[in-house]
Amino acid sequence: MVKIFDSIYVNNGQKIVLDLKNITPKGYTEKYRRKLFCSTEGCNAKLSFVAKSGNRSYLRTWRYNLHSKHCPHFLDKEEGEMGSRRTNVQIGVVYGDQMNRSQKEAFELEVLSEEERVKRLENKSRHKNKRKLTRGRRTSEQLTIHMILDPSKLTEDFPKLKARLYKRDVDTLKKSDLGQARMLIGRIQSVEYSARNVIVRIFKNDTYMNVKFEEAFFASAPTYINMFPYIQRFSEENDSVIFCATGEVRKNMENDEFELIVFNKEGLLIHGMTLPSLVASYATQQLSF
Repeated sequence: MVKIFDSIYVNNGQKIVLDLKNITPKGYTEKYRRKLFCSTEGCNAKLSFVAKSGNRSYLRTWRYNLHSKHCPHFLDKEEGEMGSRRTNVQIGVVYGDQMNRSQKEAFELEVLSEEERVKRLENKSRHKNKRKLTRGRRTSEQLTIHMILDPSKLTEDFPKLKARLYKRDVDTLKKSDLGQARMLIGRIQSVEYSARNVIVRIFKNDTYMNVKFEEAFFASAPTYINMFPYIQRFSEENDSVIFCATGEVRKNMENDEFELIVFNKEGLLIHGMTLPSLVASYATQQLSF
């Protein structure tokens, strides 16, 4: 991957050439994030800032984002990450029904006793192995599918492929999960919200992280911004509220924690309830914990 050291900062219709030396981790998070583009004329590839401790920081092209063909950075993207440019690698999409099933299953497991949980997982494993034996061994080469959630990374020519959506507890995330679509399980510690974004802080076994709902989420679900206070209210009125969310795993450059970015309204479950269901339960006073 070719490292990039200058960019165009676009804000409110104004374009400013921005050198890498003028970007700090804090400044990128607060001001430049999602507003940096390739400096080559006519190229609209989006760039992100990569802070390196002890090494020179750099800019890189967004995952699944291409430079224009006349740009010197065209195809500098990690070809291993671009499904359309690597043999046997395809781009897959996580659908809403897939998120719903995964989150519901995670919640049901979370409320079981340890003995019941082990028994259910063993039964599921036996069922899966039985299916494999029934199908027989596959002789064709398998596809590697990169699953994506961010609608800004989707185009009409992406194949409609589905793959397994991996579940993770907050305290089991690893570096290999970065940039991947994951379904996370934790308990709510706090909820912060404003007119443009929401942060739900969750934890498990003394490991904490933020689940973020930003502009991309509310662009597709604008009415949800008024619903998040109900999550805060529910978590304050009840102990150990289980929170399941599906999104893209990233790293917070300021505190080195993992964080999850949710893009889809189907990508959250609050103690077994969707957000509209939680709001409706308060409206009808039918909540029971």
